[in-house]
Amino acid sequence: MQDKRITILEGAVRSSKTWACIVKIVVLCRYHVEGQRLITGGSKSTIKANILNDLFEIVGNRNYDYNQQTGELRLFETHWRVLGANDEGSEKYLRGATVGIAVSDELTKTARSFTMMLLSRLSPAGARWYATTNADSPYHYLRTDLLDRREMAPYLDVIHFGLDDNPNLTAEYKEFIRRSYTGVWYKRFVLGLWVLAEGAIYRDVLTKDVFYDDATRPEGLLSRGGHVERWIACDYGTTNACVFIDVYDDGQVAWFDREYYWDSRERGIQKTDAQYADDLIKFVSYDAPTPIDQRLWPGIIVDPSAASFKVELLNRGFYVVDAENDVDDGIRRMSTALLRKKIRINRQGCPVGVREMESYAWNEKRSDAGKEVPIKSHDHFPDAGRYFTNTRLNDWRLSA
Repeated sequence: MQDKRITILEGAVRSSKTWACIVKIVVLCRYHVEGQRLITGGSKSTIKANILNDLFEIVGNRNYDYNQQTGELRLFETHWRVLGANDEGSEKYLRGATVGIAVSDELTKTARSFTMMLLSRLSPAGARWYATTNADSPYHYLRTDLLDRREMAPYLDVIHFGLDDNPNLTAEYKEFIRRSYTGVWYKRFVLGLWVLAEGAIYRDVLTKDVFYDDATRPEGLLSRGGHVERWIACDYGTTNACVFIDVYDDGQVAWFDREYYWDSRERGIQKTDAQYADDLIKFVSYDAPTPIDQRLWPGIIVDPSAASFKVELLNRGFYVVDAENDVDDGIRRMSTALLRKKIRINRQGCPVGVREMESYAWNEKRSDAGKEVPIKSHDHFPDAGRYFTNTRLNDWRLSA
């Protein structure tokens, strides 16, 4: 096989990078090399969604057997291992291994220690490693430790993909993709550029038409027939602020209508779980002439780490859901939702939240080190909003 030892497919979203790797996996079943065959990615579930489902459809039921729990995959007459690698402890799965073929999905989501260990395991003659990635920070380890190292040039082939490289995308859909992102997300996901995230995170999407007030709220939204679902998104804090957002979802738009905001440092009083639960009941029932029936209470979306508060809420009869807490993906998804007006925010009902959304910014010192994280200050409303977006707004809603 004439490919170099490492081939990286990088560039825009929906540009057929993953599809090219799926086809390559089928071809690699006939490639003879010593060592293990691996398919890696952020987690086994994302690998199955991004790669395996399409792969299995191509090869047919008779030609594979997959155990998702163990990650063991038989594909035609070859044996593969599927490994999730989104944390630094994942590299232990590679210790002592000899790898002949590796295919990696979304490589920037893979822990650095795992990537470096995998690089050291490709020892057999003819070993090959294929990986896909979207562009990220120019200080991301993948860029600094691999793509930009001159010493790697003889062993590395980097292939850039753009939207026009996918022949199955219509002109209308490509225009939709271009309109779905703004700022740093547009540069990375549409242009495929490795650029730094800096400044206010939602600067480009918090336009005037994102906001509304009590007078411009859709008539009947708060009535039982005016919305499909009601949720309370919660960013729980004891020493830090505790925030509840009252969200009314009409099936098209999620309306962030009211906020509860208790900052114990500012108020000088730290509340217990029981006191917060009491406040939540009052918050939920704010306009009810009589105490609201528990059967009509909204679902509560809470950070999974708030274990004691979740127990308190369950004991009070609330339906509690663990929030999906991926920060990077959550910020991107919330940015898309705001851009496409799938989320609207009440200026009157969420005055502190509006200020926090407008000031929510990247930590530039961490960005220079390749770690893109928001500044951990006045971020409680954005965090609660991200929990709701990641947990309840499916991809089809964001793309509709």
